[in-house]
Amino acid sequence: MPLNKNVIDEQSVNDNKYKELKRLFPHAVSIDENGKYLIDREKLQMDLEPSLAETKEEGYGLNWVGKKEAYHTAFSKNQKVLKPLEEQSKDWGATGNILLKGDNLDALKILRQNYFEAIKMIYIDPPYNTKNDGFVYNDNFTETTEETLDALGYDKEYVDYIENIQGAKTHSGWLSFMYPRLLLAKDLLKEDGVIFISIDDNEVAQLRLLCDEVFGEENFVASIIWEKKYSPSNDAKWFSDNHDYVLIYTKNKEIWRPRLLPRTDEQNKRYKNPDNDSRGNWKSGDLSVKTYSESYDYSIKLPSGKIVNPPKNKCWRVSKSKFQELVKDNRIWFGSDGNSTPSIKRFLTEVQDGTVPLTIWKYTDVGHNQDATKELRDLFDGNIYFDTPKPTKLLNRILYLSTKSNDIILDFFAGSGTTAHAVMDFNAKDNGNRKFILVQWAEETPEKSEARKAGYETIFDITKERIDRAGEQIGQGDIGFRTFEVVEDVKQKLYQKPLDQASQEDLLSFSQTPSIESHEEILYNLLVAESLSLSSKVEVLMEQKLYRVENVLFILGSLNIDELVTHLKALNGLEYITVYSPLVDNDKFTLELESAVEQVGIKGDKLRFRG
Repeated sequence: MPLNKNVIDEQSVNDNKYKELKRLFPHAVSIDENGKYLIDREKLQMDLEPSLAETKEEGYGLNWVGKKEAYHTAFSKNQKVLKPLEEQSKDWGATGNILLKGDNLDALKILRQNYFEAIKMIYIDPPYNTKNDGFVYNDNFTETTEETLDALGYDKEYVDYIENIQGAKTHSGWLSFMYPRLLLAKDLLKEDGVIFISIDDNEVAQLRLLCDEVFGEENFVASIIWEKKYSPSNDAKWFSDNHDYVLIYTKNKEIWRPRLLPRTDEQNKRYKNPDNDSRGNWKSGDLSVKTYSESYDYSIKLPSGKIVNPPKNKCWRVSKSKFQELVKDNRIWFGSDGNSTPSIKRFLTEVQDGTVPLTIWKYTDVGHNQDATKELRDLFDGNIYFDTPKPTKLLNRILYLSTKSNDIILDFFAGSGTTAHAVMDFNAKDNGNRKFILVQWAEETPEKSEARKAGYETIFDITKERIDRAGEQIGQGDIGFRTFEVVEDVKQKLYQKPLDQASQEDLLSFSQTPSIESHEEILYNLLVAESLSLSSKVEVLMEQKLYRVENVLFILGSLNIDELVTHLKALNGLEYITVYSPLVDNDKFTLELESAVEQVGIKGDKLRFRG
């Protein structure tokens, strides 16, 4: 069988190795101008074991004081678990949407376990690190923090510096805040996934460099300029700031493309039909090109008899024979008088169904800040409880460009909940089934604010209320959400505490039998451990003992082995059995379990003991 491709054009083994390394360590490998493969050993060391890296940290940018600690933070052991809040949810049993209450760094670590490479689009509107947004870097500098920095190889002077920037507005602090969150976000994106990040001038340069490192410079797509205001601020000292940026990065730019935008009437009006061509309206395109080729440099005789040549340093874009074919097909336009420089006719019927999106987004197309404020005011009965919402039209544009009907969308700086509102709204418009995952910290609202007076003690309360009200307003599709809170894992904390420091209360808490609510909490954290979606449907086979979720059977308590076998024989499609050992106090049941599951064709290696 003949080859369709020349052997020398085939990818070498090294090419494939480079691609895989580039995917795993985008900022640590590259190709020089001579085509040689380069590996930055220190960056690779940072990825694999930061404590052994010798990176100099002198300022901000790609190297800032605290970078190694920030990387360590992203992949340090998670000490948090999820607590289901069914009473703060809506349509718990039917919805596929998720709302998480808690620190987004903790939430991302949890999500990484069961949504690894599962998210199609991420949109975030992080703190801009301006004097008005209230952001300060984590000011919880503890002895444990100092021990971690020491273990990572920081000198005393750097430890002191990092301690001093806690609670201060610095570029270094902001980068240390964003770096671990973006690292985890990258792991959540599908191979054809994309992230959109809103930002302003204050940190856009730093964010661009940071994203180049996290996602790979080659995966940068665009820096969108969003016109966020429709009128100038006349009290501005220098220029009236009327735009923000939206940076776009993909997981793999080679396989991601934005959806084309619908053609507008204004664009279609550019097509005319001055010669009444039967093929319909058309517009002319330049026949000349800058890339010079001697064989495409020839003279053309116009219908008027005039002889023309290509413009200086240019040539025609088609060969002489092809030009003659186009003339016969009436695809060359010489002007109404037959005396104009020839151009190619491009018919409206032959253009693409849409247009490539531009990098300037006008407020007339995607909304502005005042639109966003009005949307929120209308939802909250004329009141404003959140200062900096984004318009749903902006998110609708992003959803249109980057998602399909069944995709999962993540926003881990949820704020007022615009992303969830936009997902539900967009689904209603195109009958889609997109699902959202939102994360919002329970940041307290200002004590004397209108939000606090209205009973909204935290920003999370506003987020949840906005999603609820927006869903009721939309009134169709999946307008529910399951709410979980990210909480301390008490037992994990006790495991970390030296025995001589444990109190009687600690030991009592550790030994107590979990309550009914704790069974539910255990079950949903087992879903995380087994990489199952938090929106998965739970089938209760035996209350507090036996549950089925998708292809996994969960055993959360002791039961008669014969009862288990009866259930197993009645269940089809099971692949795994997970046992939460701390709740199984029957040793005989544990001993008989492996042989029992093998009776129904489930191998012993599909049996998992957790806890």
